Amino acid sequence: QKLGRVFYELFTHEDASSSWNDSFQASVGSLDKEDRDTVCSGKSECKEEPESDRGRKKSTVSGTCKTLKMLDLSGPMDVLQRKYLPISICRLVTDLMGCSLNDEGDFHSLNDVKSELMQIIAEPNIFLYEESIDQLGLNFHDAQLFDRTDELSATIQAALSTPMLSETNVSSVVLISGEPGSGKSSLVNAVRTPILQRGWKFLSCKFDRLAQNQPLSKISSAFDVFFQEVASMKVELEDGMRQDEDTRQYVRALTALVYTHLTASGIVFLSRFIPSFRSLFPDVFRRVVIDEDEDVEGTAKHAVSNKSDGSNFVGFSSDEDDDCLVTDSIKNRLHYLFLKLTLAVSNPEDPMMLFLDDLQWADKESLDLITSLIVDADFLSMGEEVQQRCVCFVAAYRNHEECSNEKLSHLLEALKNSTTVHITTLNLGGISLEGTNRMIANMLKLPIRLTRPLCEVVHRKARGNPLFVRMFLSVLFEEHALTYSLKEKRWLWDIDDIRQTSMDEELALILSQKVSRMSQDVQQALTLVSCFGMRVEGDVLRMTSRDEDEFSKMSRCLESAIQENLLEMDGKYYAFPHDLVQQAAYERLLDEEVLSLHFNVGLQILKNASHSITVENGSLPSTIFAALEQVAIAKDLTVSEPTLRVTLATLFLRAGNRYFELAAFPSALSFFERGLSFMCDDGWDLN
Repeated sequence: QKLGRVFYELFTHEDASSSWNDSFQASVGSLDKEDRDTVCSGKSECKEEPESDRGRKKSTVSGTCKTLKMLDLSGPMDVLQRKYLPISICRLVTDLMGCSLNDEGDFHSLNDVKSELMQIIAEPNIFLYEESIDQLGLNFHDAQLFDRTDELSATIQAALSTPMLSETNVSSVVLISGEPGSGKSSLVNAVRTPILQRGWKFLSCKFDRLAQNQPLSKISSAFDVFFQEVASMKVELEDGMRQDEDTRQYVRALTALVYTHLTASGIVFLSRFIPSFRSLFPDVFRRVVIDEDEDVEGTAKHAVSNKSDGSNFVGFSSDEDDDCLVTDSIKNRLHYLFLKLTLAVSNPEDPMMLFLDDLQWADKESLDLITSLIVDADFLSMGEEVQQRCVCFVAAYRNHEECSNEKLSHLLEALKNSTTVHITTLNLGGISLEGTNRMIANMLKLPIRLTRPLCEVVHRKARGNPLFVRMFLSVLFEEHALTYSLKEKRWLWDIDDIRQTSMDEELALILSQKVSRMSQDVQQALTLVSCFGMRVEGDVLRMTSRDEDEFSKMSRCLESAIQENLLEMDGKYYAFPHDLVQQAAYERLLDEEVLSLHFNVGLQILKNASHSITVENGSLPSTIFAALEQVAIAKDLTVSEPTLRVTLATLFLRAGNRYFELAAFPSALSFFERGLSFMCDDGWDLN
C-alpha cells in the first residue's frame, strides 16, 4: 500500500495521505468485500446489470450506490483516469493501494510489481497503449515465442557452428519434432531475425499433404522466391530506382557465382524449377544452349570412380548397366546442379539456412533431393579443388509421423547413419505453466498476476499445447465465458464456468467444431480453398467462379473466415494458419462429395482459362497445372462430351511429359494414366 501511495502521488501530484483519502478509506472500510471492490474500481452507477450481458453473471450494488451518494466521493481509479493515464497504470496503482481486495488482484511480492512494470516497458503496444473499439479482440496473431528459450538457443547455436563444420565438408542439420500445434514453425521463425541480422540468407518451404502430385514444387519455390528478390534488385538497379553500390556488387557477385558453378546449360535446366532464372539471366535464354562439355552424368561417373570408399552419390548408380544410368540421368543431373547451386549461394562468410517445414508431407522426389543435398556435400570436392558451402538445414515434422511415414523414416535413417552430417535433435513438448500464463496475458493484454487463475485451468485442459491454448480461449469467447467489458476496459471471465467447460482432447476435432459454427457459405468457401492445400493464389480462386458476382460472394465469406482466424492473407495468397485448420475444412464433406468438388473445380478453371490453352507443345500455364491437379485427384470421375475428353487427354499427356522431363516419374505415370482414362474406345484410331 505504501508503494501504491508513492505511485499515486507521482502520477497525480496529489497527497495520498490527505483527509480526502483518509475519509475515503474509512468509508470504504465499512463496506463488505463485494462493495469495496466496486467502489475502489471507480464504478458509481446504480443500475442493475442484466444477467444476460454476454452470459457473464453480474451483481447489484445498491448499498454501494447509497454510500457513494451520501459521501459524494470518487475512487482512486477515477482520479487517475482523469489524469489521462493508461488503464494499465491506473490498475497497477489502485491494486497496490489495496483498493482491489479480491484475490485476483493481489500482489504476492515486490517481484510481482517489478514483473508487471517490466511487462509494460517491454511491450508497450500490448500493455500500455489502449486500443480503439474496432481493434478489440483476442490477440490470436501474436507471433511471439513462449517458453522455448533453450530450444531457441540450441537452434541458433547449431546455425552458428555451421561455418566450422563446413570446413570439413560436414553438413549441419537441426531436426525439430513435436505434436501438431507445439510451435515448431514458430520456433524457426523466431530464429530467422537473429540470423538475418548476422548476414545469413534464409530460405524456407512448407510441404503440403495435398501436393503429392507436385514433386519438387515446394523446395524449388524456396529458391525461386530468393532469386525473384535478386532479380527485382537487378531490375531496380538497371532502371535507376536503386543507386547503392553495395546492392550492385551483391547482385553482380551472386549472379557470377551462379553462372560459374552451373554454366549456361545448368541454368537453363534449373529454370524449369526456378523460373526467376529467366529474368536474372536473360542473355543465357537468348541463345540455344547445348554445352556438351558439361555432361553431368559423365562427371558423376568420373567422381564416383574416384571415391576411395566406393560409396554412391545419392541418385547416382554404381551399377554398370547402362540402362540404369540412362534412366537416372535426369535425376542425377538435377541433384548435382542443386548441390552446385547451394555452393554458389553460400559460403562460410555468407551462410544460408534452409527451413523445411512439415517434412512429413514431402513427396518422394523432394525427400530424395533433400537427402542428396545434406548427405552428399562432400561430393562437391571430389576430383576438383576443395570448395566449401555453408548451409544449415532445419527440418520440422510431427513426431508421431516418424515411424508411420516410411519415406520420412528412410531420410532420417540416412542422416543418422551418415558420417558427414552433424545433427541437433529437438523435441517440442508442452510449454510450462508460466509460459502458458505469459501467452494468455499477451492475448488478453492483462498483467500476468490477473491471468493466473485462468491460466491454471486453461493449461490443464490444453496440456501446454500453444495452439490448443489459443483454440480453447477462442471457444470460451464464442461460448461467452470470456467477454470484454468496455466499462472496465479489460477481459472478464467466470472461472467456475470455465472449469465446467468440456474440451475434446483431439485438437483436430476442436478445429472442426469451430469451422462448423461458421455459416454454410463460409464453410463452403473454406472447403473450396482447402482443396488446393495449405494456400492458393487469389487469381486461381477467381477462376473457380462462374462470374464476378459469385467470386465477390466467396471473397466476403473468406474475409469472415479471416476475422475468425481460420484463414490468413499472405501477400496474394489465401493461406491456412495451420494444416489442422485446412484438414478440418477439407474433411467436412464425405469422400464422394470432396472428389466431385475437386473434379468440378478443375473443369471450371479449365473453362475459364481456355484462352491460355494452346494446341502446340510448350510449357503449360500454372493455372492449367492447378486445374489438372484437381481433376487428377478425382480419379474415377469422367466426362461424356467427346471434344472435352480429347482436350483433357491431351493436357494430361503434356503435363505428364513435363513431369517426365523433371525425373518425377511417379507423377508422370499418374498423369499419363489419368489422361488415358479420358480416351474413348476408338480414341487410338482417331487420335
